[in-house]
Amino acid sequence: MTSATCSAVAAPIAMIFATNDHLALRALDGLTHEQLWEAPTERNNAMLWVAGHIVQTRAQLLALLGEPFDTGWGALFNRGATIGDANAYPPRGEIERVMRDVSKRLQSKLAALDDEQLAQPPSMDLPGARTVADQVAGFAFHDSYHIGQMGYIRKALGYPALAG
Repeated sequence: MTSATCSAVAAPIAMIFATNDHLALRALDGLTHEQLWEAPTERNNAMLWVAGHIVQTRAQLLALLGEPFDTGWGALFNRGATIGDANAYPPRGEIERVMRDVSKRLQSKLAALDDEQLAQPPSMDLPGARTVADQVAGFAFHDSYHIGQMGYIRKALGYPALAG
């Protein structure tokens, strides 16, 4: 659910993140611990790793927007990280709890942004991003990309599609 926002630019981006929240939690629903760590192929990531990565990058976005958030997970879910033993990662409940917390904070931050802030230069080099709004939209795209992966993984595990 999105919060009322000051900016017509931030409102649809907030809606994308809110929709993704719902889909991410649905993707995890009903999966066993083993299924959460089963990758469709040796070249794919497992569902729970993807979920943790989404949370980690949302925390990174919060920091870029001036609200640092430490998941406490270090580099476990960073892009390019080598995935190790499932027992070295936070459990599903912890990932879901932190996801809800990060999402709530992100929605509040997006609601507080005004057009002047969104028009500022980005604080991170992101291809094609010329403004903070572009940067935030890029993160929303990244988030959606991984939600799509979660839907694919869920179907590969024999579960119904997340949407459609």
